[in-house]
Amino acid sequence: MNYSRKVGVVTASRAEKGLLEPVIKKIEKHPKLIGCLLEIKPDWRLSFIFDCVSIWLDREKPDIVLIPCDRKEQVPVALVCLSKNVPIAHFYSGSSIGGNIQDEIYGMIIALCSHIHLCHDEEAAKTLKKIGIEEWRIKVVGSTAFDDVVLDYSLVPNEPFDLVLINPDTVSKEKTEKSIEEALSKLWRRTVIIGPNEDENREIILKKIVQFVKKSKVVCDFYDSVSRGQFLALLKKCEHFITNSSSAFYEAPYFSTSCILVGERNKFRKVPSKIVTGASDRIVEILANIEIDEKLLRKRLIV
Repeated sequence: MNYSRKVGVVTASRAEKGLLEPVIKKIEKHPKLIGCLLEIKPDWRLSFIFDCVSIWLDREKPDIVLIPCDRKEQVPVALVCLSKNVPIAHFYSGSSIGGNIQDEIYGMIIALCSHIHLCHDEEAAKTLKKIGIEEWRIKVVGSTAFDDVVLDYSLVPNEPFDLVLINPDTVSKEKTEKSIEEALSKLWRRTVIIGPNEDENREIILKKIVQFVKKSKVVCDFYDSVSRGQFLALLKKCEHFITNSSSAFYEAPYFSTSCILVGERNKFRKVPSKIVTGASDRIVEILANIEIDEKLLRKRLIV
């Protein structure tokens, strides 16, 4: 083995996997790095995730672990790494503000456990400074959303269409139902509907979609899930993106796609002033070259 550093990468949701894919590929090709991947499931009990992560860390012995975003199932990953003195690089760190309130809290917990913060823009970096993160730990790297992805137009209709993606409101079943009903009420032309993510209350959205597709005169193409390339192609070509997804803020502006926001989820999130691509290259170089020493591991908050 001629690598000098092992990077652990933990994935759970489909959105995380799409954003992490270019990073994982570049880790595999980097002469100084080797990757070890742990895939956890969003519906696993948190206690089970604690045990799985602990066993994985003891077996693989990564030098540093890359943890993405702000999902609940990543919180035990961060806590176990912190307790075992395994340094954490937090991917899309500081980006949760304005989203689902639970995601904001989970994202801040992961950030407080982390040792290096990989931010998609300056606003995310400012958020981390406000909660006391030392400035030298914060790296503004941009977005991986468009890195090494080939747009796949195989699902794009040959006529004008709208695109719908509604994810659950994890706080309220009633607001989940209201969000999907509001989105479906706006449909009048050919529409592509993508199924919700794996969050709690997902089944409410799926039930409403099935009922709508059966009864409506609107021509709908429903896909439970699509690839990253297929999603971006649909997002680029649609007339309107009807959604409560953070993709309205981090991907749609890249294509100047018109968005119609519904519901409470991501209601207060802000569109970045600029989307900078190529983050996967910057992230991999940081992972390869950051000094892993006592200074990195000994965290302190600046208050």
